[in-house]
Amino acid sequence: TGGRKDNMPTIVSGKLRTDGVLAAKVPVDMRSKIDVLDAQRAFFEYITRQFSGIETRGSMKHEFIEQRSYPFTMTCTAASSPGTTVAVDHPEYARRDQLIYNTRTGEFYLMNEDVGGTGTAGSITVVNQVNGTGNFVKATAAGDILLILTEAHAEGEAIPPAFSVKPTHLFTYLYQHDRVRENTDIQRNSDEYGENQLLIDRKLFWIEVMRQLSMMLYVGVQTREVSSASGARRHSMQGLKNWIVTNKIDYSSVAGVLTLASVGELMRRTKNHSASSDTKVGICGQNSWAAISAMDAAAIRTTVNATEWGKVLKSLITPYGNLAIGYDNQLSAENGMADIFVILDPAYIKRLQLKGEPTRLLLNVLASNDIHNQTDVITGTDGLRVSLEELHAWGYGIK
Repeated sequence: TGGRKDNMPTIVSGKLRTDGVLAAKVPVDMRSKIDVLDAQRAFFEYITRQFSGIETRGSMKHEFIEQRSYPFTMTCTAASSPGTTVAVDHPEYARRDQLIYNTRTGEFYLMNEDVGGTGTAGSITVVNQVNGTGNFVKATAAGDILLILTEAHAEGEAIPPAFSVKPTHLFTYLYQHDRVRENTDIQRNSDEYGENQLLIDRKLFWIEVMRQLSMMLYVGVQTREVSSASGARRHSMQGLKNWIVTNKIDYSSVAGVLTLASVGELMRRTKNHSASSDTKVGICGQNSWAAISAMDAAAIRTTVNATEWGKVLKSLITPYGNLAIGYDNQLSAENGMADIFVILDPAYIKRLQLKGEPTRLLLNVLASNDIHNQTDVITGTDGLRVSLEELHAWGYGIK
């Protein structure tokens, strides 16, 4: 033994038991191949790359333009007694001489100002559509949906003022990320039992970064700041949660588990526009996957959905079309994400990277004066563009 100062033997009195055997002589009961707890790819990071690949950009700021149609609905924000003003959320949508239809009361109004909200802020000014003057007849209520219909032109009247919809300019940031792993030359060249530890470490090194990146793709908040690094730009990317605004639904107050009807309603919200793809992709968290698994067998196709997205999805038959679904085990209670369920339109999800800077693993990055240490680096740039956010949905609070 290395600590002995002499060659005198150790005396064992009485019976020889297992605890008296030299430890180095006891064989170690272990497998020749070490089990890796998290050996699979990160689901969301993987599936978003399958939609349309990764687009290379020439700047850390990616800008794009979206064009939306002229809106033709408004919502009453408060009750309005019979009169000539109706409180609405977007009075600027309505223009002179347009016919406005209250879907609850069944009454028409005639717009009586060039641009809604001009006469009274937060309201449209109207007249009785039947008489062409005076008050409307039935009181409105908060939440009433008003349809903005065509202009009713008077004979010989001048054409009404023009209006159009301005394109929406959007941008997102890519961000750079690094992670380093090191070992010594002695560790690399030492004999080991079973599978080489360096190979295991490198595999886990990549898996761990992909898991972190996958979560960034869900919840990242984009920034470009120059304070934390004393003047140098630091970027962070925008995740799916912060791209979706229109169809962000809180299920925390809904009694019971997620139902097929609830899934169908969320899907319906993503298919209100003609740009919508026929097939949507649903990513399930722990709670929604448990609820869907308990649904009637007729609603779920147990055969794997053979698509270009890697054959990892099944099909859920909803009232508003079939939904390709998959379970992401990162959306779990342990990660605080079990309540999430998202619906994506794969045609409008785009992964981004900077030209010449894809996310990759660089092996044996050694300093010229360091021959004893081996350094591996995962480095690269990533970003996420979600176009036409109305075509996607983010459900949360699912029990």
